[in-house]
Amino acid sequence: MAHPRQHGEATLPTHTDCDVAIVGFGPVGMITAGLLAQQGLDVVVVERWPQRYSLSRAGHLDGETMRTLQRLGVAEAVELVARPMLEWSLMSADMQVLATLMLGKGGSGWKESYLSYQPEIEAIFDARVRELGVTVHMGTVATRLEQDSDAVTLTVVPSHGPEAGPRLGADPCTIRAGYVIGADGARSWVRTVLGSDRTDLGFPALDQLVIDLEHRNPDVHLPQLPEVYQVLDIERPLLAGRWSGPRHSRFEFAANEGESRAELVDEQRCWDLLARWGITPEMGRIERRAVYTFESTLTSPWRRGRVLLAGDAAHTMPPFMGQGMCSGVRDAMNLSWKLAAVVRGEAADTLLDTYEAERAPHVRRLTEISMAFGELVLMRDPELARQRDEALLTGTVPTPPIFPRLGAGIFSEGADDDADGPVGRPSPQARVALDRRVARLDEFGAGWRIVSRHAVPAELFDGAQRDLLTRLDIDVVHVSRGPGPGYFLDIDGEYDQWFQARGVRAFLQRPDGYIFGTACSVAELPALLDELGAQLAHHGWRELDEAIGPRHAQATGSAL
Repeated sequence: MAHPRQHGEATLPTHTDCDVAIVGFGPVGMITAGLLAQQGLDVVVVERWPQRYSLSRAGHLDGETMRTLQRLGVAEAVELVARPMLEWSLMSADMQVLATLMLGKGGSGWKESYLSYQPEIEAIFDARVRELGVTVHMGTVATRLEQDSDAVTLTVVPSHGPEAGPRLGADPCTIRAGYVIGADGARSWVRTVLGSDRTDLGFPALDQLVIDLEHRNPDVHLPQLPEVYQVLDIERPLLAGRWSGPRHSRFEFAANEGESRAELVDEQRCWDLLARWGITPEMGRIERRAVYTFESTLTSPWRRGRVLLAGDAAHTMPPFMGQGMCSGVRDAMNLSWKLAAVVRGEAADTLLDTYEAERAPHVRRLTEISMAFGELVLMRDPELARQRDEALLTGTVPTPPIFPRLGAGIFSEGADDDADGPVGRPSPQARVALDRRVARLDEFGAGWRIVSRHAVPAELFDGAQRDLLTRLDIDVVHVSRGPGPGYFLDIDGEYDQWFQARGVRAFLQRPDGYIFGTACSVAELPALLDELGAQLAHHGWRELDEAIGPRHAQATGSAL
């Protein structure tokens, strides 16, 4: 098949200076660029292909990802071209429902899962990123990277040819950036230049045929085509989904031994496979038929000096949890607030060490869960498959694990005492009202935030704590079931339920929406602020080590 991109030549100034340069303009590169630009950074992106990829790859967005898109200002636009996934059923080979699963927890203010058609959502990301002032150079390939103590120099030239390689004889241009982020995918050039190691986590290299069907009539009723079915057929495990955005359906078929890629992608062969679902050429057209080999890899390190990796450049996983792109978006959210603080001079670059420390264990655990689920659905042994189906049908299969929390980093001490607790996980977000305005809480402002079930009197904090509140611009929010002056009305009672279920009355939220720590009463908030100051000072936040940090260390005997 021909590559679905058109070729052209991009123009670029001979020299460019910027705060951050990003290599790669896929969804992770786009979102990272947009989040950094929102914080006032000058961002330049280079992408070796002249145009965005015109076909779909990733198709799943979870609620946490939608919350990030909400922060970027595009969630409502994405919601118009995505479809909420209402159920995910595991089916036997004879189409008996064995179980219906929804993996991943909600609480981010959105539906748990959405199915999307990637070119449509990428067009939305692209437009928003440019609106925010990001400079994007398509058809531009990076050829050299050098860093010193002050910046990184990226040498780029126009791309050319079917693989978008460097155009021979083209005059090179340079981009001088404070930091460079490699968001250039699983075959990352930036990762290769850094010399980072890539560890195979052990999932067998299995081929999967992916078919995207564009319906002639998207409104047609197809009772035989579900939301999402994972068919546990030992002859050929497969996935079928009615919605992939507003007009498409997706099918994934495991390759059988001896089948060649050419055989699998033959158009008539694809129609033969779709016939199981009553799908015929009269109903639509096959927009994509491609064979993918699943990977499970983790790179280390994600950072060398002023160069960092994100998304598939840092990790890859099989698609069975739909968390590949979502994990890259989490990278973008985690890295953006930290890198912005470093570029603005608020923190030393040691703060960036917490990026991999927090994200790598999280993505490794998600990959392990995805691998385990893949082994379950791709099972070929008849007896083991029979036992699996029986366990699913009778409900004796173990409960799916909860999503992992972030690894060690900027979090309250003692969080490890409650492995299933809220610290290190996304904070809840629900609808609230203030002064007759109704919105999700993050829409009232992003950044550091204390969310409390009860009013927090200003006199609760001493001078140093009030100074920390001011330095970090920490918003103090009181959410209540009953209205009051300055209260955020908890319209649906979701915050009240969250607090009651966890036995806490307040939490301190980081700029990326993750919970730093919780308080069992409002009276515990000053100590939580002291701990935040100590943690940030330890990880390189400037000026805090002269105030709250040492005081907290003396009070607790901490080595920080």
